[in-house]
Amino acid sequence: MSCTNDNNTFTLKTIKLNNFERRTTLPAQKLYFKVFRNDSEIPLTETGFYPSDYTMPATFKVFPSIGMQLYGKAYNVQLWSETDGYLGRCDIDMDKYKIIFPIDMEVENDSLNIAIQGTWE
Repeated sequence: MSCTNDNNTFTLKTIKLNNFERRTTLPAQKLYFKVFRNDSEIPLTETGFYPSDYTMPATFKVFPSIGMQLYGKAYNVQLWSETDGYLGRCDIDMDKYKIIFPIDMEVENDSLNIAIQGTWE
């Protein structure tokens, strides 16, 4: 089965935080995400807040929802906190993942485990 979404736009709607490295040592504070294209330092969008001392996984609503050309550009999702600042990053590069329909695509590294969720247009 081949992918038919190479030229389509993925609309990012939510980001699910499954776990992050500093979860047990971080003082209670609000967490949120920023989404970037890899070639830019200006965030495309951000999420709402979630208290770090609440249970995981946690789903963050992206506002505004953004269209992403996942097969043409590389993106990264960064976890931030209101007090400690930057906590971690996951790169989203479809050339590495080879996913057919990333409607709920898990992305992780040593310090952060997330899932991006949305729809194809």
